[in-house]
Formats: sequence, C-alpha cells, structure tokens
Amino acid sequence: MTNDLISLIDEGKEDYKPTKTSMEVGKLANHIVESSYTFVRLAADQSPAKLFDENDDKDLKSKASTYTQETEKLLTSLSEEDFDKTIDATNILGRELSAEAILQSALEHEIHHKGQLFIYVRELGHTDLPFFTSRGE
Repeated sequence: MTNDLISLIDEGKEDYKPTKTSMEVGKLANHIVESSYTFVRLAADQSPAKLFDENDDKDLKSKASTYTQETEKLLTSLSEEDFDKTIDATNILGRELSAEAILQSALEHEIHHKGQLFIYVRELGHTDLPFFTSRGE
C-alpha cells in the first residue's frame, strides 16, 4: 500500500508540504521505505545501510520499489528462531531488543508515517486512495 500511495505523488510535487514545518512529501515517502529497510536489517542482525546516496537522482517510485523488494527479501530470510534472537539495538533504539520487538517497532513507525502520507496525498488532490485489504498476495 505504501508504494501505491507513493505512485500518486506526481513528478514535480515531491517538495509539497502541508505546513512550513512539515517534512516534504518526497522526503516523507523516502523516510518510510528507508526506515523500514533499516529496521528489518537491524532485526536480521545486520548493520544499518542505505541503498541510495542522498544525491542519487533515481526517481522516488523506483527507490521505493527497490527498498520494498530488498526489505521483503530480508524478511523472508528470517527463520522462526531469528524472531527470538536478542539484537543490540542501542545505537538506534536505545537498548537490546528481540528481532520480533524491532519488527513491531518498524510496523508502528510505518503506520504512523503512512497516516501522514495519506493526508499529504489527499491534499495533493487525490481522492481515489488505496484501502487496506488483505489480498492474499
């Protein structure tokens, strides 16, 4: 659903923000997918890493797609035992946590920002927005 929302951000509108103090919609979208990837890398006991340099000129939709694919690969590589593993997350989350707890934090973080992204996209004039459903995919 996140990529569906990101696909609604028209080229040239990535700098839109609803208030002076808000994050730009393009930065918000990138933050969501990049952070999810970072959380999942952490849960997989890997060091945080970015897939793209800040100055990379690849379009937002392509970046989001790549981050999503790489995040999914990492998630599917985790075994049942990995979820119980204690991970040193002090640099990012301030303490050691189980991989499962890190993934729960990732989920809550994404939900928070996805709500913001819905508002931004609606303010950009879109009314036909994706709706959460289990598609069995």
